[in-house]
Formats: sequence, C-alpha cells, structure tokens
Amino acid sequence: MISLSRILKLRDLEIFHVLNNGNILAYVIIEDTKNPFTEEDKKMEPLCYMDEKDINEILNVIRISLINDETFIKEDSITLREYFSVFVNNTNLTNFIIKEYIQEDLYDNDDNIESFNKILQNIGSSYIIEEFDEINWIYLSQD
Repeated sequence: MISLSRILKLRDLEIFHVLNNGNILAYVIIEDTKNPFTEEDKKMEPLCYMDEKDINEILNVIRISLINDETFIKEDSITLREYFSVFVNNTNLTNFIIKEYIQEDLYDNDDNIESFNKILQNIGSSYIIEEFDEINWIYLSQD
C-alpha cells in the first residue's frame, strides 16, 4: 500500500516521502516556480507537440520531481505520476511538469536542510532552503 509522509512544507515547496508497504519508494518535491515553462521544458512530451502560443499562455509552472536512488520500475513511475498529477489545480495560466531523477546517495543522509538543498541542487532547482531554528521547523512542517 502506498502512503505519503510530508517531511517539509514551505510556501512554495513541499517534500514528501512516498512509502510502499512502509519502505521509502521515493522522495517527491513539489515546487511552485512562479515562472513559465523553460525552453528545455518545451522540448519535452507532450509540450513539444503543443502550439507555442498555447504554451506561452501558461505563466506558472509547478514542478513535480520524483527522486530515487535508482531508475524507477515502470509500474512505480506510472503510479507516482498519476498520483501526484492530481495535486496541481490546472488553470489556463497554471500547469505542471513531472520529471524523474536518480540520486545514488539519496538515502545515505538524514532529512535535514542540508540534504534537502543537495536534492534541490541535483534536480536543477534554484530554490534554496534557508536555515531556521528548530521551533520553526516544527511549525513549518504542520498543516
């Protein structure tokens, strides 16, 4: 059975552990870029088949990054993509993109700001989590 554990919630960034029968299947990062699609994004399927005018109307892209220490098996990839695609409210101005990443040392570190920033750097995000004290960590990780 698949379950989620949100390990960090910030204004424009959420980090989850996805668990399968109690074992970590992946880290998932949802990032509100507050930017349109990049030129690199536009080359991906299905965007590469869309009209440039339609793509340029989207002003805000939510990036969903699926991260594991090895390549996802097809069934896990499909499950994660389907599950997280419903997390984003699509509008005529907002859409999302899902990418998979491999980070070999992903599970060698504790869940802390330093390891989260390393993951963000490895997936090409410009987001940097600033240090904050422990009492705020507890506050920020609550709904």
